Amino acid sequence: MNKKVDDISWYHGKLSREDAEDLLKQESEKNGLFLVRDSISSIGDYVLSVIYNKEINHYQIRRHVEDAFFSIDERIKFHGLDVLIEYYQSTPNVLCEGLILTEYVKGSQPPHDSRLLGRTNLLHRATLGGSLEVVSALLKTDKPPDVKDQEGRTAAHLASMKGYDHILERLIQCDANVNLRDSAGYTPLHYACQNNFPSTVKLLVQQGGANVQARHTDSGRVPLHEAAERGHIDIVRELISLSAPTRPRNKDDATPAQLARMNNHIECAEMLENYKHRVTRTEKSKWYHGTLGRQEAETMIKEYATKNGTFLVRFSERNKENVLTLYYDEDFYNYIINANKDGFLYIDDGPYLDSLEHIVEHYSLMQDGLPTVLQYPVPPKPKPPVPEFSTMPRPKRKNKIVESEPSKSHDYIPKCYPSQSQNIPLTCDIIASNNNNYNEKDERYIPLERLTRGALIGEGEFASVYEGTYLKNNGQMIKVAIKTLHPEQMQSSKGEFLREAEVMMKLDHHCVVKLIGLSEGPPLLMVQELLPLGSMLQYITTNSDRINPNYEFKIWAAQIAYGMQYLEKNELVHRDLAARNILLASKNQAKISDFGLSRAFGQGHQYYQAKEGGKWPLKWYAPESYNYGQFSNKSDVWSFGVTIWEMYTFGQTPYGDLKGSEAIKLIEEGERLKQPESCPDHIYDIMKRCWEYKATGRPSFQELVDIFTTDSGYMNIKDLVAEVNLV
Repeated sequence: MNKKVDDISWYHGKLSREDAEDLLKQESEKNGLFLVRDSISSIGDYVLSVIYNKEINHYQIRRHVEDAFFSIDERIKFHGLDVLIEYYQSTPNVLCEGLILTEYVKGSQPPHDSRLLGRTNLLHRATLGGSLEVVSALLKTDKPPDVKDQEGRTAAHLASMKGYDHILERLIQCDANVNLRDSAGYTPLHYACQNNFPSTVKLLVQQGGANVQARHTDSGRVPLHEAAERGHIDIVRELISLSAPTRPRNKDDATPAQLARMNNHIECAEMLENYKHRVTRTEKSKWYHGTLGRQEAETMIKEYATKNGTFLVRFSERNKENVLTLYYDEDFYNYIINANKDGFLYIDDGPYLDSLEHIVEHYSLMQDGLPTVLQYPVPPKPKPPVPEFSTMPRPKRKNKIVESEPSKSHDYIPKCYPSQSQNIPLTCDIIASNNNNYNEKDERYIPLERLTRGALIGEGEFASVYEGTYLKNNGQMIKVAIKTLHPEQMQSSKGEFLREAEVMMKLDHHCVVKLIGLSEGPPLLMVQELLPLGSMLQYITTNSDRINPNYEFKIWAAQIAYGMQYLEKNELVHRDLAARNILLASKNQAKISDFGLSRAFGQGHQYYQAKEGGKWPLKWYAPESYNYGQFSNKSDVWSFGVTIWEMYTFGQTPYGDLKGSEAIKLIEEGERLKQPESCPDHIYDIMKRCWEYKATGRPSFQELVDIFTTDSGYMNIKDLVAEVNLV
């Protein structure tokens, strides 16, 4: 037995409950006699076994997160198993009335990664001296790499403080844990950021698996806070490139940008404030369920998969908030997704993020306070289609404006991938035969052997779009976009695909995407001109700092109106005009695309009457369209107004996260989308004219062309658009 508080040889490793009880009884029956052992039922946890009133009590010691934080019954969290035991050795009546830990059964010292403090040894001294040779020799003798000194620092802490990458790399190769905190509450990554060592930061994260969101014990500051407060802009850039969120919060809710500005590091603050996050690779359609109760959500997860990390996102009627429901270790966790005053979303004390998609992507990469990362999304069950036409009553309209959520999510955004240099001939990759009715004099029908497929640049529900090349009859090689149906859509969507091609073959206008040709396959291929900047929606959400709303937006608006006027002259309605379906050839040239829903009026008619419903983009539709299935150039004008609104909000979703039917109800009550912050009053007045309830009250596309090519409100841009032959 030993009474010394500073001696911590009370650890007995993998000892069963029965063996622990036998060992204690053999030693003494004195109150407070104890030992600590590994938990058999919960890996990483420990058990305190102690005698009290001739009985042996067992207390589970739970380890928190990835570091040495422990508690008994969630009462008080202690940094270090040694600190926890010392507390109960010096504080009576906490575990139960009259009990205090006194003597212990002699064992060994607890594992290094469970302790807060230790003693300086040769490994620490060799690391501080920068001697890789000595460090390597010590590690070969099975010297534990995570042993701590008197300040709770491991060799990894010391190497990171000095920027000794050569030693740190060797420690990592020997399985050093780079996420341990010292007695001051810092991890090695905190120190690398404080001391401005970008290469050390990269090494810790990429090779060592350092947690970029590791929080300081007391302040809650993450490594990005440390770098920003000191103005270490190269460290800030490195952390962002390593997927660190740009708006984490400390315990005072301060972000790194705010700390940088408080310390007069203006360049660093502005870089963080103006940073534009990339478009996420996840989509709401994979995990968002709309209104769903807690019990329903948990039942749905059980039916789908009972794997750790299975999740969905839902809207709670009770809380009027979106909720993340997560399955882990046979239990369910429900996290409210809050929004701050600026519209950013967050969970608990997590970082401020742009949208639900960014929430899911962030917690798919790191736990950051959750019990596990998000891994298995539960897709929503197919819902009944929207009724073909609404017959809802039209209440008296009011003059209210809808507050739009700042979400960047879109039901119809194609997924985009980084460019790749994979030139794979279509004849080898997709098809084994060519059944084209090919005419040497008609290049609208293209043999597959003249096409080469490159990188995937867009993907929708029914089709994929690839960058590619086309060898023309005259030997000229040109870059093209190749659109093909997904194999599972080949039968059901073939008619729509051919109808879109038929429409595009008739169109020839510099503000409309040009169809170069068609390959009948199988599979069906549509060959279109390649527009280098891609979707306008994607461009404005990722390049807002490069856009002048008084220049590009007005040029694009004029060009869209001009292209729509061309469709009107050809007695066509688009029916899917939206920012996602505008492509950019350059900053000065926008073109209308995606004619999958386009229809001709029919001789003697002023509108197209839809005979069946489908997956309609209701938030872009005029009242006569969603109520009666009537589509005309004036219903396209309504969609034009929504498209311009998308521009001036830099890609926000109309009506936020409301369902299409919910947006319809607001429109019927007289509400309209709110004026975007960057939108001038006279442009917003144009939008509101486009959203007149009666179609006859809306402007024509000719009038819209005139308005945007001679914008007296700010500047005359007629000469600017003339550069691209608009007028």
